[in-house]
Amino acid sequence: MNALRSVLIALVAVLAVCVLGVFLFRLAVLPRIVAEEATGPVLAWRALIPEAALTAYAALDSAPDDEQLLYIAETSTEPALDGQTVSIAGFMVPLDATRGTTAQFLLVPYQGACIHTPAPPPNQVISVYAPGGARLFHNWQPVTVTGMMSVANQTTSLAEAGYVMTLNRIKAYREDAGATTLTFVQAKGAHDSPLLQ
Repeated sequence: MNALRSVLIALVAVLAVCVLGVFLFRLAVLPRIVAEEATGPVLAWRALIPEAALTAYAALDSAPDDEQLLYIAETSTEPALDGQTVSIAGFMVPLDATRGTTAQFLLVPYQGACIHTPAPPPNQVISVYAPGGARLFHNWQPVTVTGMMSVANQTTSLAEAGYVMTLNRIKAYREDAGATTLTFVQAKGAHDSPLLQ
């Protein structure tokens, strides 16, 4: 009888530990997993260019030497993005590198920007801060970054950025389920600056 009581007490203790473990998992771990999976809206690069900039670009066709129009076209940013958690795909241009990681990099809409070709206009450059460090990807590998966007001008050693992001997550760009090849489409219209033609 004492042996049966000891077994029952042990089973109740194991069950209590399991229930406590599930409770702690739901309380402490599950919210982090859900937060890491939250991506916010997925942006196209076009979303970073406000209507004022598009109007200025169109007006530059008839007045290509108008410096004020050029300034508006290249530096106008979209205020609605300020404070939003978003995801966007592009190419990484590291500003520092330590053992395969970076604490700050630029995200640009096409391969080779700022290194092999002139930098895009500031409203097409995102300066990304990775407080815990981010894995370095080759400049030919598109990546998807997720984080909190700020509308803020920043001067870096390689380019002017019109947006700043605090990184939550970075991963290699992946096509939709079922795709057999990587067909990342580089942003069209992101390099329309008359200065760069």
